[in-house]
Amino acid sequence: MTEAQQPLRNESAAGPRAAGMAAVRALTPVLAITVAGVVGVFGYRYFSDRFDFAAHYVAGLGGTMLLLAVLGFGRRRRREWSVVVLTVIACLLGVGCELVLFPGGGFDLVDVANQSLGALTAGIVFALWPVRGLAVIIWLVLAFGFLGGGGRLVGLL
Repeated sequence: MTEAQQPLRNESAAGPRAAGMAAVRALTPVLAITVAGVVGVFGYRYFSDRFDFAAHYVAGLGGTMLLLAVLGFGRRRRREWSVVVLTVIACLLGVGCELVLFPGGGFDLVDVANQSLGALTAGIVFALWPVRGLAVIIWLVLAFGFLGGGGRLVGLL
């Protein structure tokens, strides 16, 4: 084999590895958000005296993920300020949900704080790792799962 042929052989070997790394990078935010949800629920469940804290956390996580998925469908590279704005909107929607969905129990600032913690977690994961392609679909499925799980834990579903 001549020296001219050697680089071609090395490049072809790097192709599958590069494709595999691209797949891992694409699924990193999905894995990170799943771990955040599971750890959050178990943490609240076993180290808190109120189980609805976990419900508000995962609902905030899922609701924010739904909002952020809009950025994942865009062709242009997302801007960090868009993530911040959508995360703040998600926190404000959490305040509105607390006022509308739970009027009998009174406004509970701790519930809003737990929802906002879930929203901030989703915002941080989305800002650190881009969510594109097939990962956006998985992200949306997880978002609906977290929202439904939060509703189920708090007794809405």
